[in-house]
Amino acid sequence: MPRLGDLLRLSALALFGLIQSCTAGCYFPAELQGQFVMQLQFQGTQALAQAGIGHVQYSQVNISSDNIPIWGRCHRRIGNNVILLDSSGSANCTRCFHLKLVARNVLQVHTEELSKCYTTEEAAMRTCPDETTLKTRSKEILLYKTKELDGEEVLKEYCPVSGRFTFTYNVNDGLENKQECPTPDSELDNCPAGNAMNVRFRGCSFENHNITFECLGHWTGTDNQRYLALLDTRVDAVRRAQYRCAMYREDEATGMTYIAFSSDSTCSTDLHSATQGYETLTLRKVPTAPWPRRVETAACRFPSWAQGRWEHVTVGHNSLTYRDHAELKTFSLRCIGPDQGESSERVPVYYRTQCGHEKYTCVWLKHHGSNVLEFQIGLQESDRFNNSLCSLSNFREKIWVTQGRTDRVQESPCPITGEYNGLIPDADGLCAKLSSDCANPDVMYYTVSDCGDEVYEERQYRCLGQWQEGKLLYTYTQRKDVGTYECFVGSKISPTEIYIKEAGEHCERDANPLERGMLLHRKGGTDACVGSVPVPPPAPSSPTPRPRPTTQWSVTRRPVETHTKPWKPITAPPRPKLPVQSTASALQSSALCFLSCILIILLKQL
Repeated sequence: MPRLGDLLRLSALALFGLIQSCTAGCYFPAELQGQFVMQLQFQGTQALAQAGIGHVQYSQVNISSDNIPIWGRCHRRIGNNVILLDSSGSANCTRCFHLKLVARNVLQVHTEELSKCYTTEEAAMRTCPDETTLKTRSKEILLYKTKELDGEEVLKEYCPVSGRFTFTYNVNDGLENKQECPTPDSELDNCPAGNAMNVRFRGCSFENHNITFECLGHWTGTDNQRYLALLDTRVDAVRRAQYRCAMYREDEATGMTYIAFSSDSTCSTDLHSATQGYETLTLRKVPTAPWPRRVETAACRFPSWAQGRWEHVTVGHNSLTYRDHAELKTFSLRCIGPDQGESSERVPVYYRTQCGHEKYTCVWLKHHGSNVLEFQIGLQESDRFNNSLCSLSNFREKIWVTQGRTDRVQESPCPITGEYNGLIPDADGLCAKLSSDCANPDVMYYTVSDCGDEVYEERQYRCLGQWQEGKLLYTYTQRKDVGTYECFVGSKISPTEIYIKEAGEHCERDANPLERGMLLHRKGGTDACVGSVPVPPPAPSSPTPRPRPTTQWSVTRRPVETHTKPWKPITAPPRPKLPVQSTASALQSSALCFLSCILIILLKQL
């Protein structure tokens, strides 16, 4: 007969298995899904690698809505930590993974050694790292995205190192002590496309050759170092690593830029800083012609509210730099005045691109609170400035570039208080909940479910600013989980009903919430924050209370029917849904299941 302690232990295991079968769904955000590759191992010696012989092996990693086949099925998510359950072997293997999308095409994974397994969720959770222990308690794995979930190509990413440079180059392979490219005869630029780095080696100890890297993303690490992920596009030779990780640093005082590469596809092998790595480049900016005299002597500056750093814009005194991620160009603008004061929206400018194109034009700036800027660059340009460049006819009526401030010091409250529920348009059987955080009015939560207990997706937004145009209210937000920026347009039709609709990254003016938008009903009446219980854990409370929004969702007329999708695709439920049971029936089934498991275990031990 088994001992009582053994029976209790086995019963606990049975209970764990039951909990695994009865827990609510666990799903990955859509941004994490797709096809990736990760490095397996390097084959070959350093000498062979330097000669171009030997290579890095890669393994394909597919991430679906709830499964990473090589590691396991999503069992539970707590922030960026996820418990994966692998049932492919003789016994269940439970492990904790820390997943962070550091760039649109780069997923950073931290976990213990993959050879380690745990039989209980609790044991696996004890190994979960946090942001401060990622480097010391876990192993880093980089996943490079090759395809989106639907098979589409990944979006192009703008390179953070922009312009024309000459450079010196050195390989720190321990095989010799001389510098391979000691003179700055080699060249690097991102012309004509800003998503590529064109590298031309000249005057080096090896034959002249060219490499084009495609930028996959860049980010700031927990060590405050700036990282860059690149794809080597050469296909006519065996290379050591097709995917490369580098650190970079720009010295504004000297104009120098430093780049250091790891020796493989990780961000750790032989890589220590922007100046210490397996391969190092020291870049010198190619001098540009002086600005025209009218530009140099202009007594003007951009408005004080626009000064600072935004998503893709930097404004300082009389200069504005914009990295256009759609056209893949960098625009360096100088205002040419005369200075018309803080109230001026349309400002005459002279601009240059990273490839040397120069013209006079006009820029139109709009102020939407302390954290949101919208602007347009004029449609017409000229070799000589004339006042017509700043006329209304030189701008589009409804097409703006929306930017959120990255160095914000003042928070902006969201335009909702409380909890709202509704059905997602064009998606049968899917419900949405939009709720506010009463302790943090600038935070709101969006949850998609099966209209029951199973949650398919959770999003957390920080509101950056809101403004009203006509009878529509626009709200610009940042996703706190993946860092992307999104805009919503809303319309209030009664004290307890609102229509909302996604308006793209740049607050599209043709998006109207009353046409295929989502109707949400307020829960708990009209009192602010009654019954508001956010699904994700709330962000830390601010030290001082912030004011409620002064602008409310407004009423508008129904426009002409459009054919744009009203809502971004969400994480689809991957498993067939079971027949709906009543609460009592579900509890009875769970109890019977649990008792049956214990009975089977007891019988096996007799």
